[in-house]
Amino acid sequence: MKRIETDYLIIGAGAMSLAFADELHRSQPNARMVIVERRCAPGGHWVDAYPFVRLHQPALAYGVNSAALGRGGDDLSSRSEILAYYERALRRLTDSGRVTAFFRSEVDEAGQIVSLLDTRDPVSVTVKKRVVDGGYMHVEVPATHPPRFEMAPGVRVLPPNALVDGGNGISPFVIVGAGKTGIDAVLYLLGHGVAADRIHWILSNDTWLWNRAHVQLPGVGDELLSFVQAIAQASDLDDVFTRLEARGSLLRLSETVTPSRWRCATVSREELTALQTIRQVIRLGRVQKIEPGQIVLDEGTVTVPTDAQFINCTANGLRARPARPVFTPERITLQPLFMCQQVLSAAVIAHMEAQGMDDASANALWEVVPHPDHASDLPDRMVTTMRNLLRAQPRMGWWLRRSRLNILSHLSWPRYLSAALKARRWLPRAEANLGRLRPRGG
Repeated sequence: MKRIETDYLIIGAGAMSLAFADELHRSQPNARMVIVERRCAPGGHWVDAYPFVRLHQPALAYGVNSAALGRGGDDLSSRSEILAYYERALRRLTDSGRVTAFFRSEVDEAGQIVSLLDTRDPVSVTVKKRVVDGGYMHVEVPATHPPRFEMAPGVRVLPPNALVDGGNGISPFVIVGAGKTGIDAVLYLLGHGVAADRIHWILSNDTWLWNRAHVQLPGVGDELLSFVQAIAQASDLDDVFTRLEARGSLLRLSETVTPSRWRCATVSREELTALQTIRQVIRLGRVQKIEPGQIVLDEGTVTVPTDAQFINCTANGLRARPARPVFTPERITLQPLFMCQQVLSAAVIAHMEAQGMDDASANALWEVVPHPDHASDLPDRMVTTMRNLLRAQPRMGWWLRRSRLNILSHLSWPRYLSAALKARRWLPRAEANLGRLRPRGG
């Protein structure tokens, strides 16, 4: 049996794992790392995602700290651009001689690296410092997670990846899924000449959408501050969203339907206008079963053309995983420390590891911010995000100011300092108001 030794064994080569490895590589010049990934290439869920997916937030604050992504400004990099970027990022790490990567492999229960293509000759690994779990967030995409609903014999339900093959040019489409993937699938069809009346869209729940123009430079600092102010001033949870919608920060598909979900999905106003051209929107809960010519849902059954093409967009993406201690004696579990900012969180965790702070102090400095799901999650997630940012300033303020993964670092010094001062003034009021905004029993 082959035996190797490393300081850190990193499970997964996705976005969080690579952001962690990149920062640790810079911050600990002598650290050795082994990265183990089940897929055939770096990039995690981007490897499996549908070909037309793009970032929904600026590329200038995505990827790894050591290399820029995209063309700056409001650029939203494509899947192919991101995969090429991660290939280059990993190559820089492995070329240093301090990082080794195993693809199409996994770590078994005995801590050995096992090839998924030939399990007969595992590699024994001695980890001198810690195992880094980069897969705890367990990102799901439709290509790797089949539908959870029942399908009658003869019914074909395809992932959005299949849309690039074109369909038959005649049959209508049924998009199943209300989240980012469903939005992307509808926009892809509309953008490729499919008439709106040939698209049925099943929404189990409506979702609040973030106006993408508001999370771009130079206004992103004011945008985040407006969330904290709305939380501080609101009379109840609905009032938080009323205030943010009035400001233009949050958008919704229908003026007559109040969204119940919040998952940080962004759209432009032009995209929203396009989405609103879909008139055959089905709001009857989750799909239970698809049969030829009809769909059985929680709250009723609807008929659809017998030749309809079903596109499954129901994979849960980033689910709200239970928070775990980030640092334990033998393990680091990568989790978000800021609302919907996974890669910055992973880089922060790596920098903290390099500083050598004891586990109890490091865990006390940063609170885990589980990915939001319901609208009621927004106040707590945003307040904890802002608390983390401000609490870390004495120890990591200069690092955060220089980190390209921190979108606020791209602000001018006057805007950056102004946002920090205003946040310090408003955060205590938002914290004090959280009890009023939590759902009864929450």
